[in-house]
Amino acid sequence: MTIDRNRLKGTWQDFVPVGAVLIVGTLLAIASFLAVRNYYASSEQQQFRRDATYYSTRFKDDVERHVTSLAAIRAFVSASRQVTRWEFSAFAHQIRPQNSGFKAVLWVPVVQKHDRAQYEKTLQEDGLYGLKIRQVTAQGKFVHAGAQPLYLPVSYVEPFEGNGSLVGLDLSANTLFAALFQTAGKTGQIAASAPVSRALITGLSGPVVLIAFPLRSEGEPRAVSAGAPPQGYALGILELDKIIADAIGTAPIQAAIAYSADAKSPAAMFAANGRGSPLAVDRWLGDAAFHQAVPFDIAGNHYLLALRSPAQGGLVTSLLVPLGACLLVVALTSLLMQTMLSTTLRKRMVENAVILRTAELNAANRTLLDEVEQRRQAEAALRVARDKAETANNAKSAFLATMSHELRTPLNAIIGFSGILASNTETLDPRSADYIGEIHTSGKRLLDLINDILEITQMDHEGALKGDEHIFLPDCIGAAIAKSQDAAAASGITLKSVVPDGLPFVCGDTKRLQKSVMHLLSNAIKFTPRGGAAEIAVQHGTGGTLTVQVSDNGVGMPPGADKKILELFSQFDNRRTRHHEGAGLGLAYVSRVAHLHEAELEISSTLGQGTCVRLTFPAHRIALKREVA
Repeated sequence: MTIDRNRLKGTWQDFVPVGAVLIVGTLLAIASFLAVRNYYASSEQQQFRRDATYYSTRFKDDVERHVTSLAAIRAFVSASRQVTRWEFSAFAHQIRPQNSGFKAVLWVPVVQKHDRAQYEKTLQEDGLYGLKIRQVTAQGKFVHAGAQPLYLPVSYVEPFEGNGSLVGLDLSANTLFAALFQTAGKTGQIAASAPVSRALITGLSGPVVLIAFPLRSEGEPRAVSAGAPPQGYALGILELDKIIADAIGTAPIQAAIAYSADAKSPAAMFAANGRGSPLAVDRWLGDAAFHQAVPFDIAGNHYLLALRSPAQGGLVTSLLVPLGACLLVVALTSLLMQTMLSTTLRKRMVENAVILRTAELNAANRTLLDEVEQRRQAEAALRVARDKAETANNAKSAFLATMSHELRTPLNAIIGFSGILASNTETLDPRSADYIGEIHTSGKRLLDLINDILEITQMDHEGALKGDEHIFLPDCIGAAIAKSQDAAAASGITLKSVVPDGLPFVCGDTKRLQKSVMHLLSNAIKFTPRGGAAEIAVQHGTGGTLTVQVSDNGVGMPPGADKKILELFSQFDNRRTRHHEGAGLGLAYVSRVAHLHEAELEISSTLGQGTCVRLTFPAHRIALKREVA
């Protein structure tokens, strides 16, 4: 019976429409994912910009209100010939509750040398018995101030609780306060300091700005040009972080203060603890999904309000919703493909049934007339087939010996078509399905063997790695264990992994290193009896080295076998009756990968107790951080 096998099997053109649908569906799924994600990203960016504009405006208004409230003291000072502690106390009690950013408000009068005794007497009459003008030594002790032309003592501080010890403290000896008061006194206007972390008052947090305002009575402003000092200064200690908290509240946005000495100097984030190098604004903003920097001034000093969104966007809008759209397109594409495949296969079944029946009828009509001739021709055909088989066998041996890499193309076809047949088992009987599955598995095993031979040959010719990748060992080891888990479970072997956190990166070839780990795990599973265990561990060595260790409690090896098993196609038991399968390529492959990575391969084994293989990478192959191009 002669059957046209091409007609029986059909052609690959039958599946072209299905392939086209698959390609178009894949592109649409990717496009839908990107489009939905970009839409939500754009919406979130616009919302962030609106929020940033609103909160930055609110923050700057609050800062301006605090500064203006301190300057408002001029009104009541103008009406008073001499500012007293209690007048200033009344004013401070009014402005602090309305301006929570002020950590403290101080009244610092200007006391001339000849007025010192009268000032101290006034303090004592107010109930501060025995209090005199004091200064702070370098050791932080309070001592009586020595004689000097002018004093700037703290006369009142609000809140008084916890800060009463500051009353009488002379600030003229403090360079920070003296410079601030000098600037305010010369200009007759409000003056502000650069951000500081400490300023007399305890419990400060974040960047603090000192604001000083010179106070003069109604007739005194003309004395500014003559260089005469004012009555005193209103000193405000302003916590910018507190104003940020009041302005932003619980909004999903982060803010911080940056300071620049002048408009041309780059701004830097202020360190609240006063230690460490200033952090550049770009670095603070860099990991945020969206960010914005808003400039503002306080008495001529230049600041930036840096605003940023959380480092990672919402999981729902950035991943889940786009993924849902992508899966919807994939589902519709799958339904369409299933329908087209079902139609194509039904068409093939009908055509094949017609072809088979026609062939059977033709064969039955010719059976009686051609039986003798068929037998003679069959004998001749058998002889020819035998000769061809012998010739093909010899050609196959020579071909495999010299051109094994040429086998990969037909093997890929075998694996591909057997995979297609295996995925449609409903049209096959169980026995044929098992045969097809065995063909697919054997093809993959043979392809892996040929790939190992070709890659070993390639590594022998390379001599050194062509390029380095940053390999994260936990990912590499995790992938190898996942691929080896089925074999371990089938053999009754327990796989263990001891990989510490915070491991550095290894510079090398990711694919080859992962395959080496799989070969080591495969050997541990293969040569360990059922119920045994195999373990892979990563350890820090001396001098910055890193060691990957694979150990088992299997059959082990006799002394001297560790050198033999590193040769190609070699095992320590090369008898024909050996119990373990394998071509002897695993450790030969690992040895060459270790050589390319300049690593040390160490094998220790005891017969009947198990084997331990260590792969130690040198320090110059270890990278603490992944480099970003």
